[in-house]
Amino acid sequence: MKWFSFGVGVLCIIYAGLYFIGLLPVGFWQSAIDLVMGGEPGAYYQIVPADSSEYQGVAALSLGVVLIALSRWQVQRCKADE
Repeated sequence: MKWFSFGVGVLCIIYAGLYFIGLLPVGFWQSAIDLVMGGEPGAYYQIVPADSSEYQGVAALSLGVVLIALSRWQVQRCKADE
């Protein structure tokens, strides 16, 4: 579980870095879904800025930091004296 949390955290930080540099397409999630499901041939989508897009990079960065911190945090189980 620690490796999974660490891996997802690193991916979130990489995503946030690419977002802040400006290397991601405008409709990143729509592009990812179209790769898997296939888009409508010949469809035209108008690109407009979204109000929530300004927090997308900050949310990904904070989620990545939290996941990496959780993967490094050692949980010690207390054994009750019997």
